[in-house]
Amino acid sequence: MSFLQRTPFFRLLLPLIAGIVFLQFAGFSTVLTGTLLFLVLLSASLNYFVKNPSLQYRFRWLFGFSVFLTVFLIGYTLSEFHGRRSEFRFEGQKGMSYVEIVEAPVVKEKSVLCRVRTLNYTDSLGVIHAAKGNALLYVARDSASEMLRSGERLMLETTFRKPDGVVNPEGFDYATYLARQGYGATAYVDTDHWKKADKNTSFSILRLAENVQEKLLNVFKRFGIEGDEYAVLAALTLGSKDALHPELRQNYTTSGGMHILAVSGLHVGVIYLVISFLLRFLDKKPKLRFLKLFFILLFLWSYAFITGMPPSVIRATSMFSLVAVGSALLRRSQIYNTISVAAFLMLLYNSNYLYDVGFQLSFSAVVSIVYFQPLIAKWFYTKNKILKWTWDLTAVSLAAQIGTAPLSVFYFHQFPNYFLLTNLIAIPFATLIIYFAVALFVVSPIPLLSDAVAFLLKLFLKILNGSISFIHDLPLSLSVLSIDVWQLLAVSLTVILLVAYFNYKKYLLLFCALCLTLFVVSADLYRHYRTLQTDRFIVYSDNRQTHLSFINSAKHYYFSTDTVSFEKLTAAFALKEKLNDNSPLDNPKWFSNGFAEFRNLRFFLLMDESLRAKYNEQPVEVDFLIIGGRQKPRINEILNCVRPRCIIVDNTISDWYTGSVRRECLAQNIPFYSVAEKGAFVLNFSD
Repeated sequence: MSFLQRTPFFRLLLPLIAGIVFLQFAGFSTVLTGTLLFLVLLSASLNYFVKNPSLQYRFRWLFGFSVFLTVFLIGYTLSEFHGRRSEFRFEGQKGMSYVEIVEAPVVKEKSVLCRVRTLNYTDSLGVIHAAKGNALLYVARDSASEMLRSGERLMLETTFRKPDGVVNPEGFDYATYLARQGYGATAYVDTDHWKKADKNTSFSILRLAENVQEKLLNVFKRFGIEGDEYAVLAALTLGSKDALHPELRQNYTTSGGMHILAVSGLHVGVIYLVISFLLRFLDKKPKLRFLKLFFILLFLWSYAFITGMPPSVIRATSMFSLVAVGSALLRRSQIYNTISVAAFLMLLYNSNYLYDVGFQLSFSAVVSIVYFQPLIAKWFYTKNKILKWTWDLTAVSLAAQIGTAPLSVFYFHQFPNYFLLTNLIAIPFATLIIYFAVALFVVSPIPLLSDAVAFLLKLFLKILNGSISFIHDLPLSLSVLSIDVWQLLAVSLTVILLVAYFNYKKYLLLFCALCLTLFVVSADLYRHYRTLQTDRFIVYSDNRQTHLSFINSAKHYYFSTDTVSFEKLTAAFALKEKLNDNSPLDNPKWFSNGFAEFRNLRFFLLMDESLRAKYNEQPVEVDFLIIGGRQKPRINEILNCVRPRCIIVDNTISDWYTGSVRRECLAQNIPFYSVAEKGAFVLNFSD
């Protein structure tokens, strides 16, 4: 029996994914939907009404074709349906908004992030309008906002706006990201412009889960678990990451241990194995196997419940639930089909999960472990139990990294060089921590025993955090890389071919792997060559700071009012384009008194109101005038001192001032560019 025959849900998963992806390229069309529906009905009718055996054999493919089209159509329409969940009805309207907090608020450094559902809004004339859509609301942090809880309803005076998409070179598409999460707008409200209205008292399983989670977290606090130990324990066991500070996150990211802090398959797998082990005596009688199944499902979904039911936990819980059901029915579980069932059901629930990085990493890791771990385990054999256990753990870690490494590099541009060492330490300790955390919940009413368990739990957490910090501080702990989509596919295929070669010794596999490696290297060299052939001038989009770049071949000269934010803003772009020799634009040869000359063009940056004092003689001719900062003279005063061929306004200045500049440019027939409206200004000079 072939692989496709053994995995019917894999055959269904492929057209479902194809339909979801097709919508992103073709968009939604009622004509196309109707055509696909007609083809489905036509193929199904022909398959049903054809009675001649000869014709039935000739057209036996019709049934499979109709199923394929049906699932494709389901994926296509579901993707459109889930996309409309992010629609926001009164984006940009001013007035009083009435919203409800739908998830537990997250306390940040200067604000409290609330995920809200809009109920209605009142305009400036006092008219109440219906509202629809979910939004991210940032409330200024104070003692009142820190006490906000899910289910509470707020009256607030603010303006909801659609989030920006890609506004900078190689920038993050924040609008698409939020839309796939179901959010269509963002807003900020300060302390004086919001108040509590009432509370939604109807039953909500998520609010109940939040309350249970909060009580369990208080158990940790009651036994003196605090600081970094508490932050890691809360994230590792219950999925609460509020206490993780940036330095601690960076330690785990650099060392390759961040996955243990993201509640997912590892944690659910540990719960499944523990419950299966404790209830193994129920396997002796057939009727009791279903009682075991009941308890396994109960504990698995209870754990998903107390973690707040994030998508990663739902995926893992669904998968292990299917494995448990198959075991209870004494059917040999075809793991690839089980994985396909879990993915299929998750995408039916929300097709946007396909674009979720966690979704992709989870299934890549599971598939990779299932396929590669047995192959890697064969590379080394020993009868020593300790060595065998260590090698098996290493094989699992290697297998998981094979599946996730290309995606990690593609999305995060990072690869932890010591991931093997990290996993050899982190996975055993993470498993012990989960065991002892569960034990602490159980024995918390027993004084001496609970104190002993809490002591061991703190000890394991200190060892784990210390080990992660040590690996983080090792030289060359992190490689910074950049690949595009085609390189991602090529790297993934290369790894698969190399592992297959080591097991099957087919030189054709090695040759194909070398060809793909050559493609990846060539693509990287071509990208670098293209950078050397293209000079650029860039005005970046940042609503707080002003940033400029002059790129001469691979040399990068920049001006920034905040170097830290500039480096974060341009990190992905600089990495992809292989920019080096990053130098601030403070050389008088390049930048003097706001003026710069580049590629026979003259640029002038205006950042303050001192223009008239400096240049009150004959107007200065420039090619580009860049206006940034907060305080500005009137545009007619500027044009009396500077005569530009084009005016660029960044998004640090007010909408009012931008409007006045636009009107003056229109009156004097001067080209105008607003970074706030159009995104970063990029001027390319190709040789």
